Amino acid sequence: MRKPTMAAGLAALATVGMALAACGGSPTQDAPAAAGAAGGAADSTYQKLNAMPENQVRAEAIKEAKAEGGTVSMYTSMNADIADAVTAEFTKQTGIKVTTYRGHSEDVLQRTLQEASANKLAADVVETNFAELDALGNKKIFGAYDGPAGKKIDATYHYNGWIASRLNILEVGWNTKLVPEQDLPTAWEDLADPKYKGKLTIEQTDSDWYENVTKWWKDHGKSDAEIADLWQKIVGNAKVVNGHITMAELLAAGQTAINADNYSYEYTVVAKKGAPVKDVGASGKNPVPAFARPNGVGVVAAAKHPAAAWLLEDWMLGDGQAVFVAQGLTPATKVAGDTTTEGLNVVPYDTDGYEANQKKWSDEYDKLISTAPKLK
Repeated sequence: MRKPTMAAGLAALATVGMALAACGGSPTQDAPAAAGAAGGAADSTYQKLNAMPENQVRAEAIKEAKAEGGTVSMYTSMNADIADAVTAEFTKQTGIKVTTYRGHSEDVLQRTLQEASANKLAADVVETNFAELDALGNKKIFGAYDGPAGKKIDATYHYNGWIASRLNILEVGWNTKLVPEQDLPTAWEDLADPKYKGKLTIEQTDSDWYENVTKWWKDHGKSDAEIADLWQKIVGNAKVVNGHITMAELLAAGQTAINADNYSYEYTVVAKKGAPVKDVGASGKNPVPAFARPNGVGVVAAAKHPAAAWLLEDWMLGDGQAVFVAQGLTPATKVAGDTTTEGLNVVPYDTDGYEANQKKWSDEYDKLISTAPKLK
């Protein structure tokens, strides 16, 4: 049972992001139930660590993790460069090595469910998008982590067996060599302008972005007819790409000019490599609303390395928050020096509305973009 509503959690998260001046898709609806989700040994380890004093538990978790073999398996949808940097720092601080499976959020979901249904789940920890995490929570995949770092995160950030560890900021970004300052969009509506014909790319699985923009327009007085017309014009200007990393790479290479719906950290990754990519204009601001979608982490109930799993989640929600910021990710908590949402118009992400009608939004989005050319 979820603690608070997701909408409440995201409103709070977005407020944190703005105060700091801070791969979606729809999971399968009829995925098989996880077999053998409740691992007795793992649960015993989680309960023991959860009950220990804060000043003792880290050392005990490291000790037990090393006795398990000194390794932990994580399934994640993080960008590979970021995942490598984050796990390297975890290993440096704890001595526990991380083996990582990285894929799109949908791939992480499907692999986890398929392995769990066959009693062969290799993940100890899952780190991915909110919808996929909630789908896994519904299948009782997650164990009972309740460590000190999690307790310091506001209860509104605790969801269906998992806890938000970071925000993916979905926003507009551009190649500065291909889009002059005077042509930058200032609202979602601007993307319907004919001047962006052939310059715009959108991600093919981002039905949640479609739902959030649609809701934004409805909340700001647009009629259904006006919204439908805007979407037709936007898609008429666009090409479709599979994957946010691919979107960012094409943008960096100058093969596309504007990303409508990429993650802020993907722009940071390619910009650090010297690409002429930005998400704020000369004013240092981007007025187009940016949706703050939660990503999180959960320990697997039947983990083979439960102490290491518990340790990794606790670290991600604690010391790892500053590591996320160093990699351009937006943390779920306040971190000194965090500028990841500086200049962005961060607004709450409608998790509840999307979750309530995932298939509807996914089907509508698939139909909407079906006529747009595809880039690989």
